[in-house]
Amino acid sequence: MHSDPKTLDEWKSTLVAALGLVVVSFLAWYGFSRLSEATAGDRIGTVTTVLLVLWLISQTWYYMTQVKSPKRQLLLMGISFIQVVPFLFAAVYGSFGYYDLCVVGAKGPSDVLYFSYVTFTTVGFGDLHPAGLCRGLAVAEAITGYILLGLFVAAAVGIYARSHTRA
Repeated sequence: MHSDPKTLDEWKSTLVAALGLVVVSFLAWYGFSRLSEATAGDRIGTVTTVLLVLWLISQTWYYMTQVKSPKRQLLLMGISFIQVVPFLFAAVYGSFGYYDLCVVGAKGPSDVLYFSYVTFTTVGFGDLHPAGLCRGLAVAEAITGYILLGLFVAAAVGIYARSHTRA
C-alpha cells in the first residue's frame, strides 16, 4: 500500500476498505436510528457517542500513518466525506431518541440523516436544531466537516500538483 495504485487489482484492497466503511456506517445508522423510544436515550446515546469518537480517532490514525498512497487517501477521505461520517453522526443522533430529545423537529431516521448532512456541510438551514448533549455533537460534526473537507482538498491539490510538475 505504499505506492500509488495503477491497476484495478492494485486498487482492490482500497475499494474493499471503502465498501466496508460504507456498509458499516449504513448499518450503524439503520440500527441506531430505529431504536424504540424505550431503548433510545441518554445512556445508549452516550455509548454510541463514545464509539463514534473512538472510530473517528482510529480512522484518523489509520489515514495518517498506514495509508501512504495519496490517491488511496483521497478515495478513502472522499468516501468518508460523502457518506460515512454523516451516517455515523446520524446514528448517534438517532440513538438519543426522537420527540425533540436530540434534534428538535426530527420525526425519524431520515430527518436525523438530513440534519447530519446539513450540519456536516455547515449549511445549517435552521429547520431542525440540536438540543441538550446533541448541541455539542453538532459542533463536533461541523468541525469534522471543515477538517475533512480541508484534508480532502489538500490531498486533491497535492495529487494534481505532483502529476503536473514540469521537469
